[in-house]
Amino acid sequence: MKKWRAMKQPSHIDAPKTELPAGFSPLVEAIHNVAHILTFSFFLLLTAFASAQVGQPNVVLIFADDMGYGDVTCYDAKSKIQTPNLDRLAKGGMRFTDAHSASAVCTPSRYALLTGRYAWRTGLKSGVLGGFSQPLIEKGRMTLAHLFQDKGYRTACIGKWHLGMDWAGGMRGEKGYNMRNNSEGIDFTKPIQNTAIVNGFDEYFGIAASLDMPPYVFIRNDRVTEQPTSSLTKEDKGGRQGPAVPGWRHQHVMPTLTNEVISFLQRNTQSPFFVYMPLNAPHTPHAAGDAFVGKSKLDSYGDFMVEVDHHIGRVMNELDRLKLSDNTLVIVTSDNGPETNMYPRRSKFGHDSSSHFLGAKRDNWEGGHRVPFIARWPGVIATASKCDTPFCLVDMMATFAEITSAELPEEQGVDSVSILSLMQGENDDSRGNHAIIHHSSNGRFAIRRGDWKLLLHAGSGGNGYTAGKRSSRYNGTIEQTSFKTANRQLYNMRTDPDETTNLIEKRPEVVSELTALASEYVRKGRSTPGRRQKIDLQNWPQLDWLPLQSVPSTPGDGSDTNRVKRKRKSKQ
Repeated sequence: MKKWRAMKQPSHIDAPKTELPAGFSPLVEAIHNVAHILTFSFFLLLTAFASAQVGQPNVVLIFADDMGYGDVTCYDAKSKIQTPNLDRLAKGGMRFTDAHSASAVCTPSRYALLTGRYAWRTGLKSGVLGGFSQPLIEKGRMTLAHLFQDKGYRTACIGKWHLGMDWAGGMRGEKGYNMRNNSEGIDFTKPIQNTAIVNGFDEYFGIAASLDMPPYVFIRNDRVTEQPTSSLTKEDKGGRQGPAVPGWRHQHVMPTLTNEVISFLQRNTQSPFFVYMPLNAPHTPHAAGDAFVGKSKLDSYGDFMVEVDHHIGRVMNELDRLKLSDNTLVIVTSDNGPETNMYPRRSKFGHDSSSHFLGAKRDNWEGGHRVPFIARWPGVIATASKCDTPFCLVDMMATFAEITSAELPEEQGVDSVSILSLMQGENDDSRGNHAIIHHSSNGRFAIRRGDWKLLLHAGSGGNGYTAGKRSSRYNGTIEQTSFKTANRQLYNMRTDPDETTNLIEKRPEVVSELTALASEYVRKGRSTPGRRQKIDLQNWPQLDWLPLQSVPSTPGDGSDTNRVKRKRKSKQ
């Protein structure tokens, strides 16, 4: 395994030596030598301690909900929303300009982030879960939290889970993963099975799903903190109707989560920790606190985004106050692109949450999954740096494995490739040459490798820009005029990042190569080297592009250079 290294780390240590003048007695010389040895030993101990500290960094991973590429000032100078804390984080670290969520919607993006495996390999082929859905993470599936736990870290998930859990009682119906918001028969007084604490997290506090999904209640570990004896109709506005605790206010959720994160930091200053903070914002309902109303001078979304930046700043400030910042890797990113209510805002205020990219949340066009990704790690990541290499959030598993010198079992993190070398500013083609699979809300596929991106479908793959109840909000947009495309789309992302010119007819060899590679990734059950994983291709209509014949390995695939060692299970 290639070990990570700190910037400007000395390759050897020479103890300082001084010569005694002639004529000193043997006793004095012996005392001098002992002092020299003690000084050198103390120097080595200090160096070893510093090395150990750098070698086991704390990690804070903040996962915003529906935050767009154009919502962060340091990503888009034309942004009408000011994000001083995110900008400060970028000045202290690296801004990645070609980062992608593993899906264009919430649940599958979170699954891939935590497991290093694309969610379309599970039973969830499209859409998202609801607040009462059964767990998506399979028993025996390794998560980032397990990885850190195994290395002695204290782990916490504080925020929006949205990966399903088993509530007591109720009729859940067949074991599918479709959205469920029906609370009939649920016994909220009993423990909840299979929450985040069975997925490697020592502590969990948060909400079951999105802020617009019931139940409207906080969960600590495996129990609700208060009985939801009321309903949303009586307590607040915005969201699907369902059980709520008396006095529930959407605007209280984000500050409460931040308070919990700060409490966790204060309780864990003496041991390494991993904090996964999946925010509830700026996802709908846009419920900014009273102090933030009107701050953006845009609308409720802009105000909510200003508050997101504020709470990220609170976490950063607490790390500073506790003197933890120098040994903490802080990452802020988003689960997918912005919600489609960005279009009226773009028209009215000139603020484009997708920046100049085509599309929004749910789409395989860039606006659906190209997200901000900022990483700060003093001494390892250069300040005010930038990386343009494309990568996917599914890569966090392999990245953290390399940082902690962990070995991934061969059947875990099967789609994950480390980006540590990119963080260190190295020119490394292993990630750039390894393809990324994009996946839309409708379960449609696209593939990106290097400069080329192939959409294996017509249109966006997600939002219905020309039909449906939301179609009026798209009137006059380029997305609406671009919706009717050929049944395949090929774009050169280096020369045409806005996806304006379909090269499907001009570069058939690229189409064939990328289609074969996507087929291999699907059929093999993994995109990294290793034994084939079980895969069921039946009843999967979104694979209408998949060749009938088996697909051989594609020469030159970057997965051949995945630098994370994988160990096989020993035969019993």
